[in-house]
Amino acid sequence: MSCCGKNMEMNLRKDANFVQDANWYKQSEKYERFLNKNQYKNLVLLETGVGFNTPGIIRFPFEQLTYNNLKTFLIRINKDYSQTMLDIKNKTVSFDEDTEQIICDLSVAEENNGENTDT
Repeated sequence: MSCCGKNMEMNLRKDANFVQDANWYKQSEKYERFLNKNQYKNLVLLETGVGFNTPGIIRFPFEQLTYNNLKTFLIRINKDYSQTMLDIKNKTVSFDEDTEQIICDLSVAEENNGENTDT
């Protein structure tokens, strides 16, 4: 995968080369502030492709925020791990299809929004 003509790696914890540099910690602090600032607001969390490699970074905090806040709703898109906690099942919509396909389908739906497709 390449965006700039050079090899690119996803930022995953797969070996000792996980990109956890100074910028990672800076962004992590922003993320924590976001979670704390928004924990009691109307909030929809969109989680795409988060598994169990590092669940404490996104998956578990999103589930916890959804559980603790009546105004939070979780949308989880994950082909392999779409399950959710039973305690938040009524506040979660899970998709177990391919993320790219779902995004493409949503794009097509948006393009067709308001158009009369009946002939």
